[in-house]
Amino acid sequence: MQLTPLHVKENTNIQYMSRELLFLAHSGQPYRGSVYINFTSSGETFDLRDFKKYLTSLRDKKFTAEDIAFEIYETIARSIETKNLGVVVDLTARGGLQQRLCYGAEFIPVKKENIFQV
Repeated sequence: MQLTPLHVKENTNIQYMSRELLFLAHSGQPYRGSVYINFTSSGETFDLRDFKKYLTSLRDKKFTAEDIAFEIYETIARSIETKNLGVVVDLTARGGLQQRLCYGAEFIPVKKENIFQV
């Protein structure tokens, strides 16, 4: 899937986060987790509706846990020009094991609570 590029100011540091990552292991069992994306804009970012659709499209695809960060990284890299692109995936524990997978530039994910204002 290709993400639709949107024009933004160059050199803007952009971070995205979603707790809605869900994909299948080769066994058919689901992996759940959060994905964190960080990059410096080269004048582009991607449409968030497309990104949401992309994350949803992963739900019926099979990956090894170790490949999911690379898959997301490659999709973004194919879609837009960036500098210092990094992807971190935190998977919920399975069998008592917690996994954090990183690909690309290193960064510390900023975890924010979902806050809705009225």
